[in-house]
Amino acid sequence: MYSQGQVSMNDYNGAFAIQVFTQQSAAASTVAVSYGGFSGFEQMGATANSGAPAVPQGTTTYANAPLGTGYSLQLLAAPGLSDPIGNLTPVGALETVWYGGSYLTGLGGFWNDSGTPVAIPGTTTTATVALGAWNNEGGTVTSLAQAQAGGDPWGVSTTGNINALGFGTIQPPNLPTSIQSFSLATTVPEPSTIALGVIGASAFLMRLRRKQ
Repeated sequence: MYSQGQVSMNDYNGAFAIQVFTQQSAAASTVAVSYGGFSGFEQMGATANSGAPAVPQGTTTYANAPLGTGYSLQLLAAPGLSDPIGNLTPVGALETVWYGGSYLTGLGGFWNDSGTPVAIPGTTTTATVALGAWNNEGGTVTSLAQAQAGGDPWGVSTTGNINALGFGTIQPPNLPTSIQSFSLATTVPEPSTIALGVIGASAFLMRLRRKQ
């Protein structure tokens, strides 16, 4: 029997899997993300690896390593459908054990969970869900908000709708396929910041020329 309003945290259901990567290059991190008052840029999309776990097969190439020991992941959720990511709050236990090595075509970035049900407060039917991941600094950073406030690498996935949560004898559904693989956020200077830097450098060079 399942309590009302549950979703499964299984990362691989035979149809698709979500892989999480460390920070990528600024050039590759082109998806703007914002959560909890913090913003950055991520890389998102299914990887180009053939077969499981890249089902469906994608075209995205992640340059840096997938997540492993030292990182945490948690479900973000809110009642109702199509809520913006900023309205989603952390629910359920942290995922801190990651598959690597020979499992799932030898790639890391997949959390070790057999499908633990997570109850979403405030709803028994529909929900909007996403994932948050961060560097837990050896277990000392215990929430996404703490990671953001402390300047530790963090990231959030795309959102997805669940139209029928599990309850009673109905098994909790898997995470929606609209949640893509994603990387942790990379801070990219805003155009105004870059412009100020250029102006400052130009002024410095002008002063050097006058002294010569």
